[in-house]
Amino acid sequence: MTSNNSNGLDRTQTNKEDGLAQLSRSADNTRRIKNVQDKFVNSQNLQKEGRALVGEGILMKVCRKKPKQRAFFLFNDILVYGRVVISGRRYSQQKIIPLSEIQISALIDSSENPYAWLISSPKKSFVVRANSDRERQEWLTHLERCIRYASEGNNSQHNAVAAHWIPDDKADACMHCRTSKFSAVNRKHHCRNCGIIVCDGCSKKRFLLLHLDPKAVRILEPINVIELLIVVIAMVMIMLNNTLPFRPRSTKTLKTFKQFDFTVHFNCNITS
Repeated sequence: MTSNNSNGLDRTQTNKEDGLAQLSRSADNTRRIKNVQDKFVNSQNLQKEGRALVGEGILMKVCRKKPKQRAFFLFNDILVYGRVVISGRRYSQQKIIPLSEIQISALIDSSENPYAWLISSPKKSFVVRANSDRERQEWLTHLERCIRYASEGNNSQHNAVAAHWIPDDKADACMHCRTSKFSAVNRKHHCRNCGIIVCDGCSKKRFLLLHLDPKAVRILEPINVIELLIVVIAMVMIMLNNTLPFRPRSTKTLKTFKQFDFTVHFNCNITS
């Protein structure tokens, strides 16, 4: 991950706010944000008062079919990512997620997905992976601090997040009934509530998951009344906004970080 830094001094909360405000008003920050916006095909307007570009990098996003390279841009209030058309020059399929809606968690390393973590939000959840553990820790540290900063004073907390979909190649048969074999005729489907791969017979029901879609979506057929009751209670809690505040876990201060020319203003003690 490439960060935008100027010095390595720890700051008080007031200094952090002043520094971030100063950063967001700088000509360099405006130029960098415009540069990112211009590189996206059909980009939304990324220029906003108080917004600062914190860092950027290329990560592998674990998609339904296969992992795909994506460009990620971390701002102090949003996370932007998109498909790489020409590396460093052109991107498409821009997606924007408010940081106040994001939850992140590091995953146990595996041979298939080393240096990975889960990004969860109400509309979409997915796994990304870095090239090294150090790069992952840099991303996690800055993501957590930006999330914490963006969430300050925000009373609308988001506990309901989209399920992470299991990749298609992880199941040859329905993960629920375990008897229905998938084929060109018997297609794979994903339960929108839990993300597992199921057959059509096990997922004929449609249910309102308001954080995902205003329309009813495909969910796993509940086995019994108790399971259905659990789903109903969960949906009622979402509708009543009965959620718990997100609390990012603490992380150690970074010791090394590739720099541009100004500091990430979240108490990072960064040296080159």
